[in-house]
Amino acid sequence: MDSKEKVKQKSTKSRLQKRVRILAVITSLSVIITFTTIITSIVICLYYKKQSSELEVFAEETAEDQKGEDEEAVEAVSGGIVYTQEEVDSMVTAAVTNAIDNADSELLQILQSRLENGDGTMTILRDLYPEHVVMLDSGQYYFLPLQEDLAMNTYIDENFIAEENGMVSYQEDGEVLTRKGIDVSKYQGEIDWEAVKNDGIDYAIIRVGIRGYSEGGILEDEFFRQNIEGAIANGIPVGVYFFTQAVNEAEALEEADFVIGMLQGYELTYPVYLDIEDVKKESCRTNGLTVEERTNNAKVFLERIREAGYEPALYGNMKSFLLMVDLASLEQYDKWFAGYTLPIYYPYEYKMLQYSEKGKVAGIPAAVDINICFKDYENAVQ
Repeated sequence: MDSKEKVKQKSTKSRLQKRVRILAVITSLSVIITFTTIITSIVICLYYKKQSSELEVFAEETAEDQKGEDEEAVEAVSGGIVYTQEEVDSMVTAAVTNAIDNADSELLQILQSRLENGDGTMTILRDLYPEHVVMLDSGQYYFLPLQEDLAMNTYIDENFIAEENGMVSYQEDGEVLTRKGIDVSKYQGEIDWEAVKNDGIDYAIIRVGIRGYSEGGILEDEFFRQNIEGAIANGIPVGVYFFTQAVNEAEALEEADFVIGMLQGYELTYPVYLDIEDVKKESCRTNGLTVEERTNNAKVFLERIREAGYEPALYGNMKSFLLMVDLASLEQYDKWFAGYTLPIYYPYEYKMLQYSEKGKVAGIPAAVDINICFKDYENAVQ
């Protein structure tokens, strides 16, 4: 890392630490609301040290400022900063005391109001860091600077309308602007596609296959042909997805060629999606891949799909897009984002949203992923 980058990291960390003092006030405030003395507040905060990793992170970051630069223990991730659980455990007590000592009465009143309204600590954290994307993964909190050179989505939170049946649509002035879809695999079992059509489903994304995460073999989804043929026969436009576990570019190309071969004889309206997800298994063969390697593998797959005449696109969640690949290098491809809590917390552009993995649709015997699509692929000029 060059000196300029080190200065940038140091500056970013300094800004984070200053704001974390505010977050530490939240810690003390939540206790003050319930108890009448500072001593009791400290005791309760220490109890929460064992119960809430979020609280510990707020406390740890405040104490970090007191330790000095010689004991910095932060790691750069995608230009951001990550704090570990071990660091948190050693600093929480000092941070709680610091939070109480620096409490500002006006600020306490503001934060008290927010807490009483039911705002969670992560929600408050994200609001206080608007120039960062804040995420939690495997006990670590990531503060990732917004990549302002990337296209941002312009969706308005209030326009996501949840219906009584659990379905969601995006509306403006009462007009629905999204199409309702599902994605299916062998886990949905035997599907009555006529019933699916009659239940108002506009499109379906069908799993074509996977690469095993431990042995690395490519497997066709055993319901792929049945599903794609059933959907098309009932007038439901389709796309497909493939779950990747390629460890190099040769395997990525092999995956793409497999998908292309499986698609012969079928007409797609929606893209071919490369499904990039973290597999939390020690035996996962992709565990050691770098961001650069994953990104290059994705490019190879997607470009091979494009060469074959299909629309290539990416599926992923927060971790997929922000920690596993270089999003800037993959900006040209449409994104299908998985986020299950409204309002959706993800700043960058996406064309399709998977908002539930527990949907109920007529004709499908098991829970199914539900999606809305913002882009009109059916009338898009390829």
